[in-house]
Amino acid sequence: MSDSKAVQDVLEAINTFSDHTEEHFKKLKQEFKQDLAKLETKIVTKDYLDEKLADLRGDLVVLTRKEDRKFLSLVGILQNKKIISEAESKMIFAMEPFGQ
Repeated sequence: MSDSKAVQDVLEAINTFSDHTEEHFKKLKQEFKQDLAKLETKIVTKDYLDEKLADLRGDLVVLTRKEDRKFLSLVGILQNKKIISEAESKMIFAMEPFGQ
């Protein structure tokens, strides 16, 4: 009987340990889900990033076009004042980013 009592004690100890371990894992799982939910709210999605990059590209094109108009105006003034030749003016107008 002593042996069966010892086996029973070991089984009860293992059962108590497994219950405690299961509760601990449930707690960890819930904490992980909460942390993951918090993290998901902070993550930048690919669509959001693509949209922001497209907006930035558009803004840069608009600014570049404004500067290009100023530059073309300056070249026109320099040509009218005979500081640069018509050939030089055409060569400048043919340059990137918005060649004509």
